[in-house]
Amino acid sequence: SHDGFEDDNGYSKPVPGSKYADQTYVFNTFGTRVLDNAWAGYHCCLFAYGQTGAGKSYSMVGYGKNKGIVPISCEEIFERIKNNGNPNLRFEVVISVVEIYNEVVQDLLVVPETRPKKGLDIRESKLLGIYI
Repeated sequence: SHDGFEDDNGYSKPVPGSKYADQTYVFNTFGTRVLDNAWAGYHCCLFAYGQTGAGKSYSMVGYGKNKGIVPISCEEIFERIKNNGNPNLRFEVVISVVEIYNEVVQDLLVVPETRPKKGLDIRESKLLGIYI
């Protein structure tokens, strides 16, 4: 919702009794579950779907002090790694940021001018499953 919030020094927080979901609420509701499952060793994906202007990018990335699920999750991942007490554990963090638009998959970590026009190929492997 685009109403029911107030500015708190640059952070958009809900007005009591409103239906506004701030970034903290969205992360605590969805992001922590995905992150906890990833931490348990599962491959995880967070998928945002909806019409233009619905708030997908805002929820995922955020803006200014209103960090989205992705930057909050990244901070939490590295905080968990830092606080790990087991010297025998090794961590590897891999992230992909892709967009599916008009049935074309694009890697958002590649500069737009150098992305393949046809997008990325979607493949399937008996061992790996579906991947790009």
